[in-house]
Amino acid sequence: MTTKTTTNPVFAPGRLALELGDPARAERIHTDPRSTDLLTWNVFATLAAHRDQPWLASRLQILGGPALAAPVRIGLWTGRDRTPLLPPSAAYVASVRDRMRAAGADDAAIGASIGEFAAAIEAPVRIESPDVLCLVDTYLDGYPLGAGGRDRLVELIDAGLDAAQRVGKQLAVAVVYPSGRQFAGEISARVRTLQDTAGLRAALPHRTSVPAVTLREVSWQQLLKVWEAERDWLELGGEPVKGFLEHCAALGLR
Repeated sequence: MTTKTTTNPVFAPGRLALELGDPARAERIHTDPRSTDLLTWNVFATLAAHRDQPWLASRLQILGGPALAAPVRIGLWTGRDRTPLLPPSAAYVASVRDRMRAAGADDAAIGASIGEFAAAIEAPVRIESPDVLCLVDTYLDGYPLGAGGRDRLVELIDAGLDAAQRVGKQLAVAVVYPSGRQFAGEISARVRTLQDTAGLRAALPHRTSVPAVTLREVSWQQLLKVWEAERDWLELGGEPVKGFLEHCAALGLR
């Protein structure tokens, strides 16, 4: 008989399985020592149950900017397989079709390959407040690419602008990554480029206008300090908090 070993200190594993709805992905959260989903779940799912909403909102302003105010609602892994969906903008999909035609592709070839670019994308964390929609991307081992090799941050901004417009809110996008890693400078430089109005417009040439976007970058080290400072206000009874903090330290995040 083989014994299944849980290697990661996962909070509320039963609720995680129900919320994620993907057994294979849930298994990786339990067993992959470098699971970004584990960090995302343990930190944000517990922050979502914070007992002081105004204070939580003030703490989350490091991600969503000063306009983010109570009440806040935090959702995890929404946009692709869970509502509310985050499809890429229609203008972006149209621009991809135009580029394919310019490259000589016929309608059949375009139809066969456009799905990858038109599919809804996932936001690891979605924070909603009365005036702000904040989408948070979380990384651990590098700056990922979006669908079809698209710049992931641009992909999230493009889909997020339409999502924010639909609900009548301002868009904020934040990236959380470990400081001190080789790729950290690449992410930081990309954020600074897109914080500049000209840089953001250049990254979204298919849009006739680009509303203002709040862009923030936060290290896991910084976010974990915020989380630890709020521990007394979170529902952590019986959770393996010590094990989680030791896990973060082993990853170089404390």
